[in-house]
Amino acid sequence: MSSHGVDVTADTMVVANDSNGKMVKSIAESNNINISVYKFTSEDEVTHILEHSINNTNKRILFTAYQETANDFLKKHPDMSNRIIVIDTVNDNTTLEGLQNIMNVPIENVNSENNFGLPLTIGIIIGLLIGIGCGAYIMKR
Repeated sequence: MSSHGVDVTADTMVVANDSNGKMVKSIAESNNINISVYKFTSEDEVTHILEHSINNTNKRILFTAYQETANDFLKKHPDMSNRIIVIDTVNDNTTLEGLQNIMNVPIENVNSENNFGLPLTIGIIIGLLIGIGCGAYIMKR
C-alpha cells in the first residue's frame, strides 16, 4: 500500500464520524485540548489517512470511529500502535482518556522548524558566490 495525494490533515487528529464528531470536539474544547477532529465518511478515506501515517512519524491519530479499519491496520503495522489509539467503546470518559493519551504520545521530529534554516543558509551562500563570480566575469568583459 502506498498513499497518494497530499495529506492536508493535522499531525495530531481524531478520526470521528457524524454520530460522534461533535461530542469529541466538545470534550476536547471543554478540557482545553487543542486537537483537530475530522469527520470521515468512508473506510477508503480512513485507509488513505492511515497510509499517510506510515511515512509521517509525527502523525498521531485517535479513532472514535472506523475502529475495525484502524485495528486491521494495526495488525499489519504493530509498530505504529504507539501513535494510533483506537477507542472501541466510545463514551465521555473513554474519549477524554483517549484524547489525553494521544496528546501525550511523543513525536519524533520536534525541531522540524530548524531543519529549514540550514538549507536556506547554504542556498544563500552558494547564490552569493555564484553571483560574485558572474559579476566579476561580466566586469572584466
